[in-house]
Amino acid sequence: MQERDGLARVGRLEIDGISFDTPAIAFIDTPDHEAPRKSLRVRTDDRASKGDIKISPSEYSRTGEDRSADAMLRPGCRGSPYADATPSGNFAILPETSAMLLDSRKFVGAAAKLKDGPDLLKPAYCSVMGLPHRLAFLAYLGFDVFDSIPLIASADNGTYLTNSGTLVYDRIKDLPCPCPACTSGRRGRPELLEHNYSVAENETRLVRHAIAEGCLRELVEARIRTDPWLVQDLRLMDLEHYDLLEMHSPVKGTPFHAGSKESLNRPDVARWRRRLEQRYIRPKSASVLLLIPCSAKKPYSLSQSHMRFRQTLIDSGRFDSVHEVIVTSPLGLVPRELELFYPAQDYDIPVTGHWDRDEKKLAEDMVSWLISSQKYDLIISHLGDEREPVNSVLTDFLDTSSGNPGSRESLNRLEQALKEHVPAHEPDAKTRAVDDMRSISKFQFGDAGERLCDGAGVAGRWPYFKILKGKDQLGMLTGDRGMISLTLEGAKRIAESGSYCVEIDDFEPKGNLFAVGVEHASPEIRIGDDVVIVHSKEARAVGVARMCAVEMNIAERGEAVHIRHVR
Repeated sequence: MQERDGLARVGRLEIDGISFDTPAIAFIDTPDHEAPRKSLRVRTDDRASKGDIKISPSEYSRTGEDRSADAMLRPGCRGSPYADATPSGNFAILPETSAMLLDSRKFVGAAAKLKDGPDLLKPAYCSVMGLPHRLAFLAYLGFDVFDSIPLIASADNGTYLTNSGTLVYDRIKDLPCPCPACTSGRRGRPELLEHNYSVAENETRLVRHAIAEGCLRELVEARIRTDPWLVQDLRLMDLEHYDLLEMHSPVKGTPFHAGSKESLNRPDVARWRRRLEQRYIRPKSASVLLLIPCSAKKPYSLSQSHMRFRQTLIDSGRFDSVHEVIVTSPLGLVPRELELFYPAQDYDIPVTGHWDRDEKKLAEDMVSWLISSQKYDLIISHLGDEREPVNSVLTDFLDTSSGNPGSRESLNRLEQALKEHVPAHEPDAKTRAVDDMRSISKFQFGDAGERLCDGAGVAGRWPYFKILKGKDQLGMLTGDRGMISLTLEGAKRIAESGSYCVEIDDFEPKGNLFAVGVEHASPEIRIGDDVVIVHSKEARAVGVARMCAVEMNIAERGEAVHIRHVR
């Protein structure tokens, strides 16, 4: 595996010493359907040569004269009644794929089961489904190889394939593709098949690029728009198999655009909301909740609007008593101290000034949770477009914005409200800094994170805050990751809880830790997490996870932890 993005991966498939990049199309090679030169080929056992995927004969491998009429209507494929057997060997196989094309729940359930078992690390083979516009989604589910059966069947049926859906070949006046087949001036089944092969290969290249860039989910959300089957599959996967998707989603991903309904349920976005509800504690010394709108610029603190909000808090003399919480879609809420944590500084959304029903419900639910769980002395709503749904769930609060939070009048009202309703004696700035870091640490490490700040102080300038206990540095908040990077001393505190620990045998790590050296990884570990390498609860190193826990526990090769400090 060379690159990864959730369950999807860019890898090298080696057969008989010959390597192929994946995700890849495995082209059925028969006398009637010759595979492109130098491609990954699927051949029957009696015709296979070096580097081929070998399968038992099926109706589709027979010549035109010998093939049954029924098989022509339903092409032979792995898992169908017309195939003698599934491919064998080192592949993880999704069976009965042709029967799942009309049953989304059955399909996503089978795909999730395949990737949630002992075959997780095997190359996954998916037959029949690999039309070009579906390849991004299938790769997103973790499939690595797709056969060319649907490309051949489409050519037989006069279907012209594109990466955004299908067209009727005979009804296209000007062919929109610049491939050699479409620009040859000839039209027929051979040219249509060559085009279908070309567009599928081009899409696999784009999918590999998206995986390498960490933006496959965005490509998937774009591609599914032309196929209702894909839309329902993605929604079911997000809602019913969140745990699987989240397990393989890195805690620090790449920036993304949240431009569709499905973006609300991205696994990294859903994890943010769930982690808030499960782990978050507000800074103890900040007893006043101030709800404010998001900004286009990230992190929010660098935007002009948020600079004005902050200056107003400073002018009021109540700055350290106020807890700023940003109301935004698709995350719901972003407490100020978490604004660097992925994905809070890494998303972008279209702004129209109109929130749809799902976004309103999200804001209502998240704000209701916040005020019921964190127990503030005073709540101030200083919002714009979000004002109506948020204020509808508030009872005892002050509204200082009148729907225009950036105006001078609104800012003056905010300043005056703070002076009138918040005691002039505010907490010490150093106390507030420690409280902020404690909130970040618990959000990152769970209950183990609270120990990191016990008896500690905070020094430095934002965003590079250091957690210090005496002369020992325990960790540091970094602007690029938005997370606390542990030192070995800080790792010892985390290790006391047993969380975020990777157990090894009795040896001293040198260089990075590979999967073969892992005895056990605690289940909460995700790709990108700071983890502690321990032996019998003794911290021996600290680094960044390159695999999630389940992969560390079953893999026999590959880098498990990129080590930063050793004892």
